[in-house]
Amino acid sequence: MDSSVRVLHVDDDPDFRELTARLLEREDDRVTVTTAASPAEGREHLQSGEFDCVVSDFDMPGESGIAFLETVRADYPDLPFILFTGKGSEEVASDAISAGVTDYLQKAIGSEQYELLANRIATAVEQYRTARELERQNDLFEKAEIIGNVGAWEYDIVSDTTYVSDEVLRIHGLDTDEELPPEESFEYYHPDDRDELRQAFRGAIEEGEPYDLELQMRDATGTQRWVRTRGEPQSEDGDIVRVRGILQDITEPKRREKRLERQNARLEEFAHVVSHDIRNPLQVASGQLELARRSGDPEAFTGAQEALARIETIVENLLTLARHGQTVHETEPVQLREIAQEAWETVETGGLTLSVETPVELAADPKRLRQLLENLFRNTVEHGSAGRPDTVEDGAASNRNASRPDDAVERSEGAETVEIGEIQPLVTATRASGDTSNGFYVEDDGVGIPDEIREKVFGSGMTTASESTGFGLSIVTQIAEAHGWEVTVTDSQDGGARFEFTEQPAGKAR
Repeated sequence: MDSSVRVLHVDDDPDFRELTARLLEREDDRVTVTTAASPAEGREHLQSGEFDCVVSDFDMPGESGIAFLETVRADYPDLPFILFTGKGSEEVASDAISAGVTDYLQKAIGSEQYELLANRIATAVEQYRTARELERQNDLFEKAEIIGNVGAWEYDIVSDTTYVSDEVLRIHGLDTDEELPPEESFEYYHPDDRDELRQAFRGAIEEGEPYDLELQMRDATGTQRWVRTRGEPQSEDGDIVRVRGILQDITEPKRREKRLERQNARLEEFAHVVSHDIRNPLQVASGQLELARRSGDPEAFTGAQEALARIETIVENLLTLARHGQTVHETEPVQLREIAQEAWETVETGGLTLSVETPVELAADPKRLRQLLENLFRNTVEHGSAGRPDTVEDGAASNRNASRPDDAVERSEGAETVEIGEIQPLVTATRASGDTSNGFYVEDDGVGIPDEIREKVFGSGMTTASESTGFGLSIVTQIAEAHGWEVTVTDSQDGGARFEFTEQPAGKAR
């Protein structure tokens, strides 16, 4: 020890108190002794000051040293307490040990006993301080684990045993009293990443190769995460005996990284729109106005007006993406059927019929969800048979905005049906094996989306309809991602387009 030792000595004999204090301080110049004539006075000193050790007599009037020890242990469970008494017996020693005494020493004539007492005090205090320092370090380590989302683990090759810290278990969604052997931990990782981790772990054991990987996993609660896992082989006498490593939850940094990537991608999309999509109608408007100036042809003015209206629509869509993009301020429980009905009434559906098959409650921003559905409905109108005059009969107009949310709907001749329903927790063709997330779908019985452009339909400006700006599905994607949903497109049972919205895997971006 390299710092002072503060000792409280309790004894009812004043001469013995003074002698003990003097000899202890002489034996070790780091020791400072405070004396007390009774356990009651000793408790007062403990409350008003800080001490590293208590030395107490056993046989004192009114309250024994064992009773004093019990009251000290109630408030200071780990403080070193040495019973230094002239009355020694197996019974006293047994009671002292039961009460939690640190050490037990009998009084004796001669300075050697005080030298022994000084050594016992030094040993007890050193162990006490070491234990407190270790406890403090463990507490700091645990807090650092929680703050940094980092856990530690060790696999002992010789004994085939594993140690994992509490944070490793928490990242796996497990209780802190559970075990997690390596082979079991591999099962939490995404199937695409599982073999890579197994090979890396085997390489650390057999070849001594360290590894540092970023992988996807799903914890015991079903929460999807991104983690960073590192393994470092440890050798003794040339043999690899253990592998130590860390596991860090990097889900939020990954999500921020993906958001930044998406923002950069949107900036590129905006630059393309400004340089291409807006330039084309500007050239058309300029040419039509020049033609009108020269010829006075009314159709030229109409062409310029249509080109300018298209520019206005493109600008509005750009502003929607730029201002709201992936922003969802607050979510609340909403009924998908009610939001769908509100969206349906704002769209010129031209003969389409809406059917909501099952009631679905979502945690969503109502305004943004309504915008998502409006864009999907418009997409069906613009790209499906309902949006093509050659396939819509005159009588279909009477069905516009018709809605049958609770019943199966018979299709009107020349019209299409848009259906909304719940995705049950079952594996589907558009979701990976083992993914059982709930969600909802929006599908129609129109002409569908060709396979060759299916992966491109969510990009800004992508459209096959001349009257469309091509931003509708891009906005749908932005709103979905803002809610933490993944949107995929496939075929409906009737051959039309089916959009599925499910929980977005951690860190994933389109």
